[in-house]
Amino acid sequence: MKRIALSIAGSVVVCAAHAGVYVEVFNHDIKSGTTDLSQKIYVQGGMVRFTDDGGRSSLIKGDTMYIVDDTDKSYIAFDKATMTQLAAKLNAAMAQMKEQVAKLPPGQREQMEQLMASRMGGDGKPHTVEAIDTGKADKIDGRACKVWDIKRNDELDDQLCVVAFSALPGKENFQAVFANFAKVFEEMAKSVPMLAGAMTNEFSALSKVNGYPMRTRAYDNGKLGDEEQVVKVWREEAIPASMFEIPADYKQKQMPTGPGAH
Repeated sequence: MKRIALSIAGSVVVCAAHAGVYVEVFNHDIKSGTTDLSQKIYVQGGMVRFTDDGGRSSLIKGDTMYIVDDTDKSYIAFDKATMTQLAAKLNAAMAQMKEQVAKLPPGQREQMEQLMASRMGGDGKPHTVEAIDTGKADKIDGRACKVWDIKRNDELDDQLCVVAFSALPGKENFQAVFANFAKVFEEMAKSVPMLAGAMTNEFSALSKVNGYPMRTRAYDNGKLGDEEQVVKVWREEAIPASMFEIPADYKQKQMPTGPGAH
């Protein structure tokens, strides 16, 4: 979930109707010095498309996100209605599981209840996210960036080097656009209570950095890891309308909800 939130937080940027934004994100192995293209991002007219090198894309239009798989010409629509249906299935499955657990001997029942709570995030503790200004600064491809640490559940998780929205190409109010999209996601998450608080906290913290993370580096046990994601291309250009459309011959799939679903 956090990666999804980071990508969206960094990429919901809209330019004037006649021009969009094209972005390339690279994986950088710091030890070997090697880089490889990991993602292309297209933004225009309030729509966003993320594509990776595995034939999959995420397309955001209005209040709907589509997961598109070019390898088998299919897509999944992810909107409030989908979340409501998903919540109903999850709640029914959970009720059935609790009914079965209630029939177990006391010792086994307690063990299973603890296991269920840990897997479903139901340990009673809220999912916390903090964006902490380190006071440090750096430069990415000549653009000044501010260094932020992201803590999740009180543990260092990511370090972002953020370029201010005002320093990036684009003519729209980036903050307003992101805030609107975050609101849509939070509304969808309300159908699944276990997600609602987590999503709200993610967007609230990430909006605090007030810019785009041009470099993201994960922490590993409190230390910065040896890999990072770096934006190396960011330019204004007209994006073809077809980039934000799902081909007519693609078939819609239902969101998988069972155990081990992918």
